[in-house]
Amino acid sequence: MYLQLVSIHGLIRPTNVEMGRDADTGGQIRYVLELAKSLSERPEVEAVDLFTRRVRDKRVDPEYDEPISMIAPKCRLVRLPCGGGRYMAKERLWPHLDEYVDAMIAFTRGEGRIPDIVHGHYADAGYIAMEVAAAFGSPFVFTGHSLGKSKLEYLLEEGWTVDQANKTLSMDQRIAVEQDCLGVADLIVTSTRHEQASQWGLYPSRPEANFQVIPPGTDLERFFPYYDYDLPSAEIDERFKQARIRITNELSRFHFDQNKPLILALCRPDRRKNIGALIEAYGQSNQLQAIANLVILAGIRNNIEEMPENEQRVLTDMLLAMDRYNLYGKMAIPKNHDSQFEVPELYRLAAASRGVFVNTAFTELFGLTAIESSAVGLPFVVTDNGGPQDIAANCESGVLVDVTDLDAVSGALLNVLTDSADWETKSSNGINRVREHYSWATHAERFVKEIKPLVKAAHHSPDEFESPAVGKRLAAVERMLITDIDNTLLGDDDAMRQLCDLLAEHRGRIGFGIASGRSIELTREALAYAGIDKIDLAICSVGAEIYYGSDFLPDRGWASKLRTRWHPERIRNALSSLSFLQLQERDYAQREFKISYDVDAQVDSEVALRKVRDVLATTKSAYSLVLSHGTFLDLLPHRASKGKAVRYLADKWRLPIEHIATAGDSGNDRDMLQGQTAGIVVGNHDAELASLRQAKATRVYFAESHYAAGVIEGLRHFDFL
Repeated sequence: MYLQLVSIHGLIRPTNVEMGRDADTGGQIRYVLELAKSLSERPEVEAVDLFTRRVRDKRVDPEYDEPISMIAPKCRLVRLPCGGGRYMAKERLWPHLDEYVDAMIAFTRGEGRIPDIVHGHYADAGYIAMEVAAAFGSPFVFTGHSLGKSKLEYLLEEGWTVDQANKTLSMDQRIAVEQDCLGVADLIVTSTRHEQASQWGLYPSRPEANFQVIPPGTDLERFFPYYDYDLPSAEIDERFKQARIRITNELSRFHFDQNKPLILALCRPDRRKNIGALIEAYGQSNQLQAIANLVILAGIRNNIEEMPENEQRVLTDMLLAMDRYNLYGKMAIPKNHDSQFEVPELYRLAAASRGVFVNTAFTELFGLTAIESSAVGLPFVVTDNGGPQDIAANCESGVLVDVTDLDAVSGALLNVLTDSADWETKSSNGINRVREHYSWATHAERFVKEIKPLVKAAHHSPDEFESPAVGKRLAAVERMLITDIDNTLLGDDDAMRQLCDLLAEHRGRIGFGIASGRSIELTREALAYAGIDKIDLAICSVGAEIYYGSDFLPDRGWASKLRTRWHPERIRNALSSLSFLQLQERDYAQREFKISYDVDAQVDSEVALRKVRDVLATTKSAYSLVLSHGTFLDLLPHRASKGKAVRYLADKWRLPIEHIATAGDSGNDRDMLQGQTAGIVVGNHDAELASLRQAKATRVYFAESHYAAGVIEGLRHFDFL
């Protein structure tokens, strides 16, 4: 099997991972790297590619600009450009994801092999993986890691408004994509039962959704038991020993008494991590201060004043609490740490001192640090809200605690630190049971078991049928024009005839296709009326249907893709409750893969779309919405749109996406104009497309000429002629 994994944001490299550098370079980065490596070690797997964003920015290491890095013998890290070279937060990547989809499809086609699965991690990569999987007809696997609805609930509790969450974090878009991923994913991987029930439970789910709880592993070569240092036979990498000396020297700067057990906390400086509760519990307990030292690693910092506001506030509060409880000589807060070697050694030093690991986060999606601490033999005291429930049950290596009860926190820490027999039991349990339940080898074995049926089913899809003449023709062309009909191809008869003459002149190398919201019947009428009798392909019904040649032979492969999880009756029944929608009764308006409505012009379009989405969320259907001219609303299968049809055709006929020019004038042309196609917006375009100019899309050209004259202008701009 050839597996593709996608993790678009954060700084990713095979070694020396900069964990904690920022909010986007956290546990997910380590997760996808270990997953890719462990999957590549399976005998059923031929190759694994982990796709991420290529970054060319003097603020970060030049390594992030390397196109390909090797993770393991059968595993590559592939970096593709997206949204320029500057490193940016994940929330700013949304406008550029279609560009990445095209780049990933082009890269895959260049490799000459189709992925057996495409696996997206987090919402943005989920969108990419969903689109790439649709383009190749591959199964789509999704791991959410952190979900928008649960995060929005937390933000609202913290005093945010929905508008603020959307402006800062693009929350509505993130939640909508997560819902779309849930609607079409062939497999949804969760880390814990809590994640499936409490987080995914906030989203309307289709009855046949395939959830599987497959907890991630931990790197047992790095997180080996603390007592290995006492075994003469143990071979320990010198870099761990050097890290141990560095950490010991660093802690000696903070702690007066080096012989006390260590209470260790490791997390990002985020308010949700609730670090203040730990400091308060320790600061208010004379017993804890007497018997143990506190060590808190809260991210990496140089100058607190240069950090994001949230992190500034958390770190400042930590320092103030340290001063308030006079914890000098008892509490260490190192500024930097290396995740590869120093973090495992911190766990081992704490275990060797017969200390304890603590996590007082309000909620923990999974609890990887509890597994890491258990793996080295360090018992834990962690939040009882979230994923650690599974870890405590599987490993019996620690204690769950209500982190809002400071007496409970300090009491649990004291019990672990003072009960020697219980400490030994928890320490041994952690070492043994992490290797049983939370190794990456175990994760990879279960993952491959789950995807095998999906891969087998995908390899038995219906055969497609096209005329040999169509195939010969499309295989021969070097470039392709695909244009909208109304107000783009049509509108100026003289310009239209001039465009047709140019296409006839270049017919040997340029193909000609149309993309319309019209049905195939109305499309044929419009072309016949205009006197156009030679086209190579037609995308009709806003991307829901594809036809070839003058005989308009249907693309059966495209139709078979669209039938998956398409429930038109559910959609029609649900939307009948919205008074501002009127089902179109015009000829051919309703199709197998298209439901069309007229929208009351008095209703604000953004409000209308929001209400439509809210109602459709109850149908547990996978769909796409297309609003054009502010008054026409089309609902399609999720995999259908003009842009997706264009990408499907590019892949199917091995035509580079950048060799396809797309031309249009309205909102239902938007997604085929974006990305790496040569997008042409004619001069008489609707205001709906103005944002493409503001977004500075690199491959969209705004023509000054109207109608077909604008198409000709665009073709000359992109050197097609």
